[in-house]
Amino acid sequence: MIFKRFTATLLVALMIILSFSGCEENYKEAFIYIEFDRTAEILDPQLATTTEELTVCRSVFDTLLRYDGFGKIVPSAAESYSKDGLVYTFKLKKDGKWTDGTPLTADDFLYGIERAVSPETSAPYANSLFSIKGAEEIYGGKAELSSLGVTAVDEHTLKIELKRDDPEFLKVLTSAITMPCNRKYFEGCMGKYGLTLDTTPSCGSYYIKKWTSNEKFLIRLAKNLEFTGDFEANSMRIYYTCGEKDTLGMLENENTDLMYISTEDYDKIAAAGFEMVSTKDTCYALFINGDLDEEVRKALLTSVDHSGFKDKLPSTHSVADTIYPSIVGAEGAKKVTEYIKYAPEEAAKLYSELIKKGTDLSGITIKYPSDSAAAAVAKSVAAQWQQNLSLFINIEELSPAAATSTYNFGSYDILIAPFTATTGTISAYHAELGFSDTDIAKAEKALYEELHCYPLYFTSTNIASIHTVDNLKSCLWGGIVDVAMLIKKR
Repeated sequence: MIFKRFTATLLVALMIILSFSGCEENYKEAFIYIEFDRTAEILDPQLATTTEELTVCRSVFDTLLRYDGFGKIVPSAAESYSKDGLVYTFKLKKDGKWTDGTPLTADDFLYGIERAVSPETSAPYANSLFSIKGAEEIYGGKAELSSLGVTAVDEHTLKIELKRDDPEFLKVLTSAITMPCNRKYFEGCMGKYGLTLDTTPSCGSYYIKKWTSNEKFLIRLAKNLEFTGDFEANSMRIYYTCGEKDTLGMLENENTDLMYISTEDYDKIAAAGFEMVSTKDTCYALFINGDLDEEVRKALLTSVDHSGFKDKLPSTHSVADTIYPSIVGAEGAKKVTEYIKYAPEEAAKLYSELIKKGTDLSGITIKYPSDSAAAAVAKSVAAQWQQNLSLFINIEELSPAAATSTYNFGSYDILIAPFTATTGTISAYHAELGFSDTDIAKAEKALYEELHCYPLYFTSTNIASIHTVDNLKSCLWGGIVDVAMLIKKR
């Protein structure tokens, strides 16, 4: 489970015409600069968790399936696939290969999935694969790896047998958790796979040309000219850096084509006339520690009204009517009010009875991550408890890192925390919250009744453009930017 608040800045700067020997076509060399809010530490697809890490992995590794420019899931490393009952069969392209010349095979995809479900790996999004036969049991240490329902039939044929139908399974196959891993290469890395330039291979649209993280973080990608898939990179070089913060200045000076925009910068950049694209992917929720009495939790939750803080949210935010942000497409999700109804008079009576029985909530605190919206909502919730229950409560701001530990270790009375659907899948979103179940009804019940979770508001990932790039809206499927699909306008 990973707490994620992140912003990154996508910058596309200069174009020059290159002529390649033996090739009649001229290429415009678009330099794409992606400015990260924090550095990418792990480029092992089975272990990558942050948007920064997953964005780089998306560029460097291929997947069986991929989103096209219309949001449709299509074959990528696979040439075709079919489904017979609970068995998927994937036929791989015969000319796929790693940048060292090693063929990309079905066994590479098998080994990637084996690593993902092995308990020794502790892959954060392993639960995305629990619909595969044997995967959950293997991850839980209750079965041997040989029972996994994935088979490399031959060099270019992979079969995956599910234990149950999973409507999200094809979406999962576009994500990093199922990216391939060459056994021999991995074993030769001696525990450093995906941690350095020399131990991070490529079979995707780009390969890593440079990676430094000492004085200034920089990852430079170069177009993989040996890549034979349908998602050939349109831009020749990608630069990932961390440090630049003057987002509006970079846009106004036309030093960039597009970039990720924080909530704080959104309104001023939108007002300046730049094109904006947003994806609603994060839910901020209120959590009440399970150690508090059930009646206390009921009194607190039923005396919180969304309308009390609705007008305090910035334009990029909206009141959460369910626990699921729209990117996961959680059909059938129930409304918050079906679990918790605002009933201030009943809450006041209940709390008054609790006080008579000796309940003392003096000294308890709402902790919240350090951003202006979370601060405003925390103050609003505290004010509602003061008004409805005559309860005076402390509020405490935490850094994102401290908030991560606070949620993970349960070291809070009351906490406001954000959770992001980083890969656009329900299973990965549940993993953020600490659940392995992919069933919406079961997960909702657990969220409300076991985690005592109350959804507050949704936020979005936002991108600004100065109208020099095509395909901007067509490269953000699944919550991760596929920069290979960006096209510089000529």
